[in-house]
Amino acid sequence: MIPWILIIVGAAMTLIGAVGLVRLYICLPIKEKFRIVYDRDKEFIQARLNPKLQDFVNYNAEQLRTKFMSLLLFGLLIFLAGYYLGYAAEGEGFWLYQKFFPQASASQVWDELNEKGQFVSESGKAYTYYIVISGKEIALRGEPCADYNDLKEKLSQIKKENTVMVIDSFAVSSSYHSVENILNELGLSYEETR
Repeated sequence: MIPWILIIVGAAMTLIGAVGLVRLYICLPIKEKFRIVYDRDKEFIQARLNPKLQDFVNYNAEQLRTKFMSLLLFGLLIFLAGYYLGYAAEGEGFWLYQKFFPQASASQVWDELNEKGQFVSESGKAYTYYIVISGKEIALRGEPCADYNDLKEKLSQIKKENTVMVIDSFAVSSSYHSVENILNELGLSYEETR
């Protein structure tokens, strides 16, 4: 929830800052020129010729520029912080990440399976049992596990002489460590991808 709040607040601040700067740098000068040329507003022209009044207007315009620029920059930082937190929590399963990078897939691991359904490491060793942790999602041999108890139940059926490969596919740290704890608790040997 916090990442989404940061993203929304950051986007709103960025939008307000950008609109304010556009209005200040583009719309306001054009509007002033129309008032001088087309409307021939005498009071407006006299006000522009008064040095004290002009200094006061310039001072306030500079204050607005500073505020709008600050909103724009801090809004971008807050938006990126929310995006980072969301991605850190959910990995490639984060909705906004999927919108920005639709072609990216957390399933790059499946390219390393042989015809028997075994995971093949870079060294060429094949593992019958492998756990893929993507964000908070856990799958044993490609079969999703509902929760840690489900994983523990499935792992308890594996013989102790087998080695389990643990594959980190942008895993949430707590999920990864929970899987390691389950493997240690069951006394299963495991290896990790680098």
